[in-house]
Amino acid sequence: MATELTPQAATAAPTQGGMLAKLLDPARRGSTHRTEFIAGLTTFVTMAYIIFVNTDIMAVAGLNPKALIIGTIFAAVVPTVFMGVFADLPWALAPGLGYNALFAFTVVGQQHFPVGAALALVFLDGLAFTLLVAGPWRERIIMGIPLSIKLAAGAGIGLFIAFIGLVNANIIKFSASANIKANTVVPINGNGLPQLSVLNDPTVLVAVAGLLITGLLMAWRVRGALLIGILATTSIAWGAANIVPSTRAALLPFNPTNPKGLGDFIAQPDLGTFISQRGVPDFGALFGSNAISHIATGAILLFFLTFLVTDIMDSTGTFSGLASKLGILDEKGNFPGSGRALIVDAAAGMWGPITGNATIATFIESASGVGEGGKTGLTAVWTAAFFLLALFFVPFIGLVPAVATAPALIVVGYLMIEPVVKVSFQEVSDGLPAFLTLLVMPLTYSIADGMFAGIVTYVVLKTLRGRVREVSVVMWLFAVLLVFAKVLQARGL
Repeated sequence: MATELTPQAATAAPTQGGMLAKLLDPARRGSTHRTEFIAGLTTFVTMAYIIFVNTDIMAVAGLNPKALIIGTIFAAVVPTVFMGVFADLPWALAPGLGYNALFAFTVVGQQHFPVGAALALVFLDGLAFTLLVAGPWRERIIMGIPLSIKLAAGAGIGLFIAFIGLVNANIIKFSASANIKANTVVPINGNGLPQLSVLNDPTVLVAVAGLLITGLLMAWRVRGALLIGILATTSIAWGAANIVPSTRAALLPFNPTNPKGLGDFIAQPDLGTFISQRGVPDFGALFGSNAISHIATGAILLFFLTFLVTDIMDSTGTFSGLASKLGILDEKGNFPGSGRALIVDAAAGMWGPITGNATIATFIESASGVGEGGKTGLTAVWTAAFFLLALFFVPFIGLVPAVATAPALIVVGYLMIEPVVKVSFQEVSDGLPAFLTLLVMPLTYSIADGMFAGIVTYVVLKTLRGRVREVSVVMWLFAVLLVFAKVLQARGL
């Protein structure tokens, strides 16, 4: 049964001894080993969908899917253990939705960064974020970003993710414009216009069924609704592909063979594939000067700032929500262990690209474990243990088609849009930048362009309205650097 924590219970005096002694003594915060185990399992079930979804999104960048599955698991395990042991908080981390979309569709897909160069850029973002949260200017940077931009950025990323889900589900297709043969479908970054797909498309029908199942599970407050929805949609897709063979190419485009035994579902993890075929950071490709590897300075600066600003806003927003749920957030927005938690979250940004992933983020789904009574870092350790166990189910995870993860993306987008109701749209200098952030992200398929539109518009409008004092030094710095990056891009530099 879900329980709410009181600040007193959550901040009870810690047990004497080292980190391990504290970890193995959940009673110090009024919890038990059984409660922490159930909380860890609950958190894992509610966020395990990321293994499927992250693999599908990052594979768009040309990365090996089998290596991505293992990399996603390792990307979650290590920082989650550190969050539990070092920060002593019941929160879990994994590759962040939004960051992986920015990486795969925009940085690699539209801007044609080599994968290694893009991973190197993510690593530098993690390093910069770590240095910021370790320094005395941490709070000034966090507080310097206005609430309207923070809320709009999260909601805009939600729209972007939902848009990806609609495209992956074939619900939205891109029809050719006049200069391309009529009635043909072109890629997302091609010259096409979005339109609603025909309703007899088997991919659409299966995706809609999966969306309805997931929505009902959420309405019934079923734990792990997203994961169960993915599994149910996978079953429908495989069933339809075998009953009506003509739909197989649409529903299972990766053309897998039908499972014949237990080994097609459970097996020893293929660590060799992960080690040899995962993406690795390549700083030479990022900063190389030859014609093949040269990347424009403006593009590097633009996406570095986008990753960094988004990371800062996402982390602080998630931490505030989780700390409030845990009952340890004070009236100033602080909580015990916040410094250590931020360091773990920031440093995880450097671990992500080492595993072949984009930025790692603390998941708001951790609130589900807190709701089950998880109060200590032991919850996070158990969550990491369940992720590690998933390594043996890589063959099964590899059987999940993109149509099965599309409904989860749409639902996650729906969940992320909610905070936008808190934006003050009545004040134009707050509301219009937020609106442009929301609008530009999905329409340009670029989080970076959305952030640019929102931040620069905010600074300009506040200045022209005579409210320049409301613009922090941080926002001025971000706006100037983003404009500078766009100017360099326009000049091809």
